[in-house]
Amino acid sequence: MEKCDSYPEFGIIRQAFEPGREANAEESVGSEFIRTGLLNQIKKGDKVLITAGSRGISCMVDVLRGCVKEVRKAGGVPLLFPAMGSHGRGEANLQVEVLAHLGITEDSIGAPVYSDMETVRVGTVLDDVPLYVDRVVAEADHILIVNRVKVHTEYIGETESGLLKMAVVGLGRHAGAEIMHKLAVNITYYKAIQEISKGLFKNLNILAGVAIIEDHTNRLAKLEVVPASEVFEREPELLEESKKYRSKLPVEDLDILLVDEIGKDISGAGMDTKVIGRIMNIYEEECTTPRITRIVVRDLTERTAGNATGIGLADYTTQRAYEKIDFKAVNTNCITAVAPEKARIPMVLSSDRDALQAAFDTIGLWSPETVKVAWISNTLSMELMAVSGALAKEMKNRDDIEVYDGAFDLPFDEKGNLPGISDIIKKRNLDRQ
Repeated sequence: MEKCDSYPEFGIIRQAFEPGREANAEESVGSEFIRTGLLNQIKKGDKVLITAGSRGISCMVDVLRGCVKEVRKAGGVPLLFPAMGSHGRGEANLQVEVLAHLGITEDSIGAPVYSDMETVRVGTVLDDVPLYVDRVVAEADHILIVNRVKVHTEYIGETESGLLKMAVVGLGRHAGAEIMHKLAVNITYYKAIQEISKGLFKNLNILAGVAIIEDHTNRLAKLEVVPASEVFEREPELLEESKKYRSKLPVEDLDILLVDEIGKDISGAGMDTKVIGRIMNIYEEECTTPRITRIVVRDLTERTAGNATGIGLADYTTQRAYEKIDFKAVNTNCITAVAPEKARIPMVLSSDRDALQAAFDTIGLWSPETVKVAWISNTLSMELMAVSGALAKEMKNRDDIEVYDGAFDLPFDEKGNLPGISDIIKKRNLDRQ
């Protein structure tokens, strides 16, 4: 492929996010259960199911450990439940592996991880829509739904990604996730989750939700235990509170976004659709901002274990990323989610240089002094990033942006590949400031 004569210089910037009040996860769990008194309902020997999802939530190990500790103090028998719909190919053993990749094991949490899968029907909603859950869910004496509350990558509603969504997709396993997404095609994501979750809360022994809110740097900002009877009323309020910590790019218009990695541990859609301005969902509204002409994805995270859901949101990717794709995993996930668009394969180029060159070749006329490019590690880590010189110059006078000295050229190696932007940031010790 023909190479251009000159790429723009880049500079490192830091977005000045409003910090959350960092909380101690285990202590927060304990104080919240004392505040609510909910664990007083547990009788000695009661089986208490605690959900564990597939997202890379920084405090999750500590939160789950705290839940296990408190349940045991109350006399209950805790059991960790892999709550992730069709992830891990929709197979029980692989879902246990997904949790292990996230550091969630019996050794780290202090309770066994449920490793079987048997779906049963526990009722219906809307006359004939079946409610599916795992048998162990149906038989549990109590259920604690643990999840982060945040905006969802596929839709906009009063509740998005949080406790209700975890109940529907997580407790329902592959079958439950599939029914919800099919119903969403007919009545929208939000309505489907609302209707199915109402049925689940009516038919299951759900004790409470443990809601996590993270700040911009993915640290625990707030943890709240919500009684089951208050979840439908409280979760919309928690969602609004979480929005002040939303990840976002520092500009509304970009020629190119270079993304080091995507994965299910980063976002349900591989990369946060609200960050990149692309949802690509046939039954929901598309984002209007930000406006990005070309997106280049360099690689998959290790923790995603080959699930490349979201690769279809990119325009270009690398042979390296392509060769890591577990097609059964991504196909199962995207068919279940009625989102085949997310599994489409973009143009595959042999190296980072070739993929980036293809992007530069398809944005129209440009010059190194004017082109607008942002380079991020992933859509979960948005505090520090690199931007082209034109953007760095624009941002010099912004109060919400710190622009660091020391412009640099793209450091391609002999094979035409780049280091991660996080590696460049670490070498400059900017990650410690």
